[in-house]
Amino acid sequence: PNPDCCGDEVPGPEKIMAATIHKDPEVTLFENFVSEEEVEHLLQLCEGRWERSKVSKGAASDLHGRNTGTAEHPLGEEGYGDTRTSSSVHLQWDETIVTERIAARVAAVTQTKLAQVEPLVMLRYEPGQFFKLHHDGSMRPSTVFVYLNGLEPGSGGETSFPHLGFQVRPAKHTAVMWHNRTAAGEGDMRLKHEAKPVLAGIKYGMNCFVNLQPQRDASNVTVYQQTEDGEPLKVQG
Repeated sequence: PNPDCCGDEVPGPEKIMAATIHKDPEVTLFENFVSEEEVEHLLQLCEGRWERSKVSKGAASDLHGRNTGTAEHPLGEEGYGDTRTSSSVHLQWDETIVTERIAARVAAVTQTKLAQVEPLVMLRYEPGQFFKLHHDGSMRPSTVFVYLNGLEPGSGGETSFPHLGFQVRPAKHTAVMWHNRTAAGEGDMRLKHEAKPVLAGIKYGMNCFVNLQPQRDASNVTVYQQTEDGEPLKVQG
């Protein structure tokens, strides 16, 4: 990565707004989750790095059953499949402070520790590309999917929740959050979802997964939350 792209000068969003769009199971929509400057910064980091997205393959009992995340391959084996045709870039934590800031937001809205946020994955869907119906796995308590840009009505690319009877259209800087596990620790199959084919334009998004198990040592990171009066409040670290 460009050594000048540390992200210190990239401003974040002013104020994140949240609304519940489905009550049981709970699905939350956030507005202003990322700033335009953050989006531009992250897309610059991805230039020349896009690769075909992979899918997790494994026994349903491993991926969706009662899961502690401690199996040898808790996320399943990754490989290519006809069910997913997008492109991805896996961002590293040391590339830019912007990934840390977004991960801190994910930890805050999902009420988990920063160390449990998996490395962020950038996604690109070109016309005709999709990700068919799937579940993110019971080893991931929560998912936050960020729409980095918007698509015009009728352009496809919606995130569809067929078992819940609704879909979310890509709108720039928004994010949708849901929880993948039942109270018993099994995969909540009501949260199966799909990325509908893009019909016009290019859809850019970002997967932010929360894992049951720590993904790294984040003890060196201190997380502050901006309060209504503008004073930072220490929440982690």
